[in-house]
Parts: sequence; structure tokens; C-alpha cells
Amino acid sequence: MKRGVSIAAGLIVVAAAIVGAYFAGRAGADSARRELRIQAVAENAGAAQADTASAIALPAPTKGAALPAPGTPLKDNFARLQANANAGDAAAATRLVRDLDRCNRLRSTQWRNAGATDALTRRSTDGMNAAQLRTYQALLEAMELRQQRAQQEQAMCDGVDERMLGSLVPNIAQAAKLGDEQARACYLERGPLYDARGLIRQPDALRGYRATATKLVEAGLAAGDWRVVDLLQQAYEPGSQSLLGGLLGADPVQHYRYLKLYRLGAEAHRADQLDRQLAAVAAGLSPAQLAQADAWAQNTLDTGFKGRSTDGTPPGWEACDF
Repeated sequence: MKRGVSIAAGLIVVAAAIVGAYFAGRAGADSARRELRIQAVAENAGAAQADTASAIALPAPTKGAALPAPGTPLKDNFARLQANANAGDAAAATRLVRDLDRCNRLRSTQWRNAGATDALTRRSTDGMNAAQLRTYQALLEAMELRQQRAQQEQAMCDGVDERMLGSLVPNIAQAAKLGDEQARACYLERGPLYDARGLIRQPDALRGYRATATKLVEAGLAAGDWRVVDLLQQAYEPGSQSLLGGLLGADPVQHYRYLKLYRLGAEAHRADQLDRQLAAVAAGLSPAQLAQADAWAQNTLDTGFKGRSTDGTPPGWEACDF
């Protein structure tokens, strides 16, 4: 009996490792300008892209060019995608970010996959009951799918060098500027911290983040982007440790405003939790502040936001899940 329990426990651990490896790589702009209280710093946010362009010869941009077929080796298309992204091609910028991110994650994914595969294949099936054997077979099939996916990723990423990978963060910023909502959320939340190695090489990227983030917040609010609202309510919360929070600074009134706006657009099953959060924040505000914030949130919802705020922002959502 103890052996069966041990085997089952081991399978659960292995399953967790495999599942984790498998899924690792998931209004008002005008009023916002007055409220964010950010002093923009004039920086060339495309400096890192210029460095990449000087290191890798880029062709002339091709307006309206079709994107490469999915899975095409990135090294063969990097220069063209980069040139078109730099010229304002939103589709090229989005594709470049996704492919670079997949290649950037590949090494760590392969390492985790190798460990999970080794642990699974070493496990003995002696003593397993029928249910355990079915689970084991399902895990083997999942492992096979992961191996196939890894081979496809490897083929796409062969030849992608450090210079190309080093352009990931500035390309996220470029895609965000061109309207990619996922890239916008990622850059606002993580900015140059998304690639800490690159930040060490280019510390000035943090100054570029200040100016770029300001414009992205305004663009996100103008577009009715609920991701930006959620990021703002978290950033303004006293005690926030996020990069965006460091830029904006703690502000209970602004925290309440954006949390209230988020609550007004929320699904019913999230309402109670959000109401408790609002009540805790409201305890430190005056009646006048609350009245003004409530009116602002309702007006902003009516004039600039549609859909449900919680649809794309479940608890623990990942801003950089490309």
C-alpha cells in the first residue's frame, strides 16, 4: 500500500512538472494626462533598435509585405521583419515579438523538458494499478507532444543569435506603440526588466521606459484597454513593487479610481472580492474624494470602455504571456 501511495505521489510530482513545462512557453486619454502626474523624459526609445540595425544590415522596408509562413526560420526573416517593424508595420512588429520571445524561452524550456522527461522515463511501472497506468500513459503521450513541439521550435530558432535576441525588449516597445495590446501590457508591467541581461548592457533603457510608458498608458486608456486599467490600479496601490508602480508612485485616490472603474466592468463572480478591496481603500478617503472618484469611474466607463474588465485579466494573469 505504501509503495502504491509513493508511486501515485511521484506521478503527481512528475505530472506537475510536465504540465508546467508544457504550458510554459499563457475614457479618457485627456483626463488621464492630467491625473497620471508623470514627467516625461525626452529619450529616444528606439535606441536599442538602432543598435541592432547597425549590427545587422537591414533591407529597405517593404510596405504591405506578407508575413513569412508560420514556423519559418527566424534567422532568414529577421532583417526584413525588423525593417518593416521599424517602419511602422504593426503585423511585422507583432510577429517579430512572438518569434523572438519563443526563441528567447527555448533554452530554459528545453532544460525543464529534459528533466521532466528523464524523471518520467526512469519511473518503474511495477506495482501500478490500472488507473495509475492510464495516467502514466497519458503523461507519456503528453511528453511526446512536447518533444514534437520542441523540435518545431528548435527548427524555427536555429541560427538566431544574441544580437537578435537582444532586440526583444525594444521590439516589444515598438509593437506596443503600434497597438499590440499584449505587448503594451507586457512593456508597461515589465519594460526593460523583461530581459535583465539586456538591461545590464543598456541601463539607459530605464529612462526610455519613462517616456514610452506614459504614452502607452494614454493610448491604452483611449483604446478602452482593460489590461491597462488593471495594471494602473495595481501600480497606484501603496506598497506596489512593480516597475510601473515605481514610475507612478503610490496614490490611494488614483488606486481607488482605477479599481472602481475595473469593478464597474467586472463579471458577477468577481464582484464581491473587488467590493471588499474597494471598501478597504475607501476607509482612508474622504467622502468628497470618494464621490469624485465614483463619478469619474462611471463617466470613464460610459465614454471609453466596452466589454467586461475581467475577461482578459483573470487572477494572476500574465502580462507577458505571448
